Amino acid sequence: MGLASCASVSVDNIRHTSPNPPRIAPHEILILPFTLNEDGLRVDRTGKDFETFRAELQARLNRHLIKKLGTHVAPARVISAEDGLPQGNYWLLTGRFARINQGSRLLRSTLGLGAGGTKMETIVVVQELSGTVPNKFLAFETTGGSNISQGIGGIVTLPVSGPMALTSIFNAVDGIRSGVSFDTMRTAHEIAATLSDYLHQRDALGNKPYIKPKRLGEVAIHLPFAKAKNKPAEQSGNP
Repeated sequence: MGLASCASVSVDNIRHTSPNPPRIAPHEILILPFTLNEDGLRVDRTGKDFETFRAELQARLNRHLIKKLGTHVAPARVISAEDGLPQGNYWLLTGRFARINQGSRLLRSTLGLGAGGTKMETIVVVQELSGTVPNKFLAFETTGGSNISQGIGGIVTLPVSGPMALTSIFNAVDGIRSGVSFDTMRTAHEIAATLSDYLHQRDALGNKPYIKPKRLGEVAIHLPFAKAKNKPAEQSGNP
């Protein structure tokens, strides 16, 4: 039996940091682009190439955050550090990329089984802006990456056919396509899921579809070639 790919992001170290946290959904979520420094990063870019990489990474995360937050929490938009902050029922989402290892797409697609795995970690802070000064009420971290896939080696060494052959091919393709881009999308999903869960716990989601964050240590169960019936909510790990 082939090994399915393991590529996911989890949430860890959730802290509720305010004695007076918001209890209703915000009118809008403001996103400051996550900061990214060269310290702690393992990417094959320096100088202008690194600056381009940083801008593209920030833009990609912003796009996914706007989509996920808008669907599951509240409308969202990106602001710059020079913009003034409004006062009212707004949330400010800030953070930084604490660690990025881009791994090797070639190794993921050929050897698999952890070879060439990626890693992305972020630190996230959420503040509400109803008072004269921002009120930090939530902080958490995300961690994960694209670590295990069967790779093309699984196809060569395991003579399977039918559905298993299709699974092996899928795993090889997943090894090729997975990487920092996919990790960014999954990270945005888990950030939105954490805010969705915050409001869900306070019965404040309204008509927004609830998604549950994947806590670090939880095992995501994937059932290939089967669709769950009467699925109650979008599950974390399938952004």
